[in-house]
Amino acid sequence: MNALRTQTATHGFRRRSEGFTLIELMVAMTVFLVIGAAAVSLFKQHASLFSDQQYQIGLNVSLRNALSQMEVDTVNAGTGWYNAANNIASWPIGITVNNNVAGGAACHPAGSSTYNASCFDTLNIVVPDPNTPPGQVYVAPGTGGCATPVSTTSGAMTLLPVAPTTAAQLVAGFTANSQVVFIHVTTSGTQMTTAILNANAVAAGATVSIAYGPTLVGGANNAAPVNDRLNLTTNVFPIVPSPLTNSFCSGTDWVVKVASIQYSVDTATDPTNPTLTRLENGVASPIASQIIGFKVGASTVVLNGTGAATSSSAQYCYNGASNVAPCYGNKFDEIRSVRISLIGRTPPRLYSNSNVNSATLFTNAFDGQPYKIQSLSIIVNPRNLSMND
Repeated sequence: MNALRTQTATHGFRRRSEGFTLIELMVAMTVFLVIGAAAVSLFKQHASLFSDQQYQIGLNVSLRNALSQMEVDTVNAGTGWYNAANNIASWPIGITVNNNVAGGAACHPAGSSTYNASCFDTLNIVVPDPNTPPGQVYVAPGTGGCATPVSTTSGAMTLLPVAPTTAAQLVAGFTANSQVVFIHVTTSGTQMTTAILNANAVAAGATVSIAYGPTLVGGANNAAPVNDRLNLTTNVFPIVPSPLTNSFCSGTDWVVKVASIQYSVDTATDPTNPTLTRLENGVASPIASQIIGFKVGASTVVLNGTGAATSSSAQYCYNGASNVAPCYGNKFDEIRSVRISLIGRTPPRLYSNSNVNSATLFTNAFDGQPYKIQSLSIIVNPRNLSMND
């Protein structure tokens, strides 16, 4: 009896230790699949949110870096120019702004993610070319003074390299399509005009000859951008004495090559990616991608009837060609402060209203499109243009 009981118990123990039954295995797999599916779904939602945050952080960093680069360039606008009285330019050198006031479908077709060139402004920072020394105005037989001045209405001028500058250096720097500034030194300050060279400079013995698009009488250029790419002298300035002139003297006056830094938005290379670019010495460098807003406003000095500064305007003008206050009719010598605004977006195909790439349906409040946007602005006071105010 005891042997039989022991055998039965041993047999039952072996049967219970053989493993899971098929039903138990199916139940376990079902529970695992349900939990796994829930975990994958939760991870997918958080992965989308993580990607969204990463794109927005990248956009914010891109805008900040772009504004920092423009701030560095803008704060030094107008520096390096020779001035008889002081180191502050008394003529429109430093910043020029081309505001594009066109809007509507020409800028941004409603319901689309396309932005065209008419949406964006252009900012020019104007400084002397550090790689090209200035040339002194020369009138044969080389007698200094203004007894026989040369006029920029002629379209040609002779320069004299002043040691240690050599004629070869002037020839190498004053090349075709360069913009130059003519500086006339007076006892009360300086006057100027500008032109674009239409040929390479040519050495003739100890002197160098340059040829350029002639200016008008008085030093203005009405043929912008043909003769004044940076729009420095296109308008007649109601300042007394005028900062413009077409008459330059031997032995005292100078010709300086301009180096400009231009910020604009390229919409032609890739229409789906408007790119803020920095153009210097003919080389364009991308600064920030997916830019859908670039506006530059200028605050100006307020002049009295004789052209003396009385105060600065607290308002910013976004149409520099207008003469209605607070705008300044392209009188760039009056600019004392600029406000630069950028609007950027995340890649336009990142989100979808069909809920393919995004965990939630989304459209922004700016243009009703399914991408995130951010905007940043800075105010910059160029040191050389605001020191007297």
